[in-house]
Amino acid sequence: MHDVIVTNGDMKAPGARLSRDAALAALGEAAQWWGCDVPDDPGTGELAMLLDELVERLRADRRDERLRSAAVDLAEVAEALGAASRLGGLLPVVSLWHLRTAVEKEHLARRHLARAAISQPAGALLPATAS
Repeated sequence: MHDVIVTNGDMKAPGARLSRDAALAALGEAAQWWGCDVPDDPGTGELAMLLDELVERLRADRRDERLRSAAVDLAEVAEALGAASRLGGLLPVVSLWHLRTAVEKEHLARRHLARAAISQPAGALLPATAS
């Protein structure tokens, strides 16, 4: 059995051309940035669950429209991660497309906060993580 190697020119995907491992690492770091408690070496299913929980917290915040707008994009991130998780090792190119889409949607979610960003001191929690 041969490994499938997807290069940058193999498919059209939104945003950055990332390998599966790089996309998972970027999404794990993004989940931490959003305040999720990410385990070491998370899988796509674990990240999808963490982001689903985050989306629920963001949607519940009635005070901040930016967070609710970010929740829409983060829900799409969780959906793409869930799709990649369901595929497992099947159709690696399709799985990679879902992961790359998730990375792009996460960048869009951060842009909602950047529109009216308030500088946060290092280590400060985002409003979505405060209980």
